[in-house]
Amino acid sequence: MDSEDHLNTGEPALRPGTLATRIRILRAAEELFSAGAIDAVSLQRIGREAGQRNHSAVQYHFGDKEGVLIAILDRHTPAISEHRNALLDEIEERGQAADLRRLAEAFVLPVVRKAQDPDGGMAYVRISAQLIGHPEHTLVRLDEARGRAASRRLARLATAAGPETPSAFALPRLMTLTGLLFHGISDWSRVLEEREGAISEGAWSVMTEHLVTVVAAHFAVEAGSSP
Repeated sequence: MDSEDHLNTGEPALRPGTLATRIRILRAAEELFSAGAIDAVSLQRIGREAGQRNHSAVQYHFGDKEGVLIAILDRHTPAISEHRNALLDEIEERGQAADLRRLAEAFVLPVVRKAQDPDGGMAYVRISAQLIGHPEHTLVRLDEARGRAASRRLARLATAAGPETPSAFALPRLMTLTGLLFHGISDWSRVLEEREGAISEGAWSVMTEHLVTVVAAHFAVEAGSSP
């Protein structure tokens, strides 16, 4: 499914010209947000980068900066959810719901695939990394507001398969693993791009294996115990 198919979730279908304008604006916003700091990018600058002559074009289409950020999440997150649900379906069909490594793969692999999407995938990952600890536009709030059933499904399976964990540890675990995944890919990819100019398939394989191993170990640790 193309990322453009998700720009109107819950909204009436847009005219082709309007949809094309929104896509141009979102691609410009993704590039600007991912290259620097979200707070440093104005709506007017996004509009200029998107080739919009009307200074209020971004505000007209998305309302405010949070509206732009939500639209970026809606543009990319559905593909992650679809991939994650497909992996979880396979895990349950094969009777592997107690396999913490397989559950870790369901957490990691969809985001790795999205990071490799040439249409803004890495920008999405880098923006999400910024949003995790953002004082105003926190990723947990924005993502939860959009209803991510696949993530909740994975959390339930991981909780059932791992050691008993008090409910008070649920949010810290979510924040830790989400930060590990998004910041890990974002920071690692910047280093490799600066050193080598591109990221090879071999490098992606090594990083993916590392992330899966760390997440699986985290799932297996009893709350309050030392690894």
